[in-house]
Amino acid sequence: MNYGTPYSNQGLFVAQASPLARIAFIRQVYSLLCGSLFVTVLSGFICTQESVLPIISGLTPLLWIGEIACIIILSFSRRVTGLNLLIFALFAALTGAGLGPLLLALSIKSPGLPMAAATLTLGVFSGLSLYALTSRKDFSYLGGMLFAGLIGLIIVGLLLMFFNVPFLSSLYSLAGVLIFSGFVLYDTSQIMHRLQPNQAIIGAIELYLDFLNLFLFILRLFSNRDD
Repeated sequence: MNYGTPYSNQGLFVAQASPLARIAFIRQVYSLLCGSLFVTVLSGFICTQESVLPIISGLTPLLWIGEIACIIILSFSRRVTGLNLLIFALFAALTGAGLGPLLLALSIKSPGLPMAAATLTLGVFSGLSLYALTSRKDFSYLGGMLFAGLIGLIIVGLLLMFFNVPFLSSLYSLAGVLIFSGFVLYDTSQIMHRLQPNQAIIGAIELYLDFLNLFLFILRLFSNRDD
């Protein structure tokens, strides 16, 4: 999901590079993605410990502000080598710190729900991303539709903050799952057709945001079903 500056339009794109360069790029992107997810999980685990949980719970607003600040900084520094990786790691850690207590509460209320949502997210993301990579199709045509869908999600999400309609909430969650599934296809295609072999960190950031949002909407959909 492209939160920042447009993809580079100069130089050799990954899709035009040699097979060895493409493989190395894909390996680096997904290594960075897995590393960021590990940081998120580790941070979440630490923040759910009894000695840390009360402190983190009181810092929730600051964690949200920190995440927003990281996204803003990343939108301007994603091509600054070193700084982009540092801010990305910080964002992943803050995300885990914010999600940890929430997932702990959900697991107490509905045992197994977070794990089921994470497993489904991993399966959907892996399948879609693998398809986009192996088919080598250009899914850039989805960009306009996905952007319009994202705007719609934001508007409906704001309305749901004031009007609690269970059926509409379920439709909203399902729409979010479908839209971010589309973003997985779109961004996986974009990193191959619009990025250069030395821009793996940009691709990892995009896919991390897709994975995170897909997980949150699947989690919300499961929660609505249980409720």
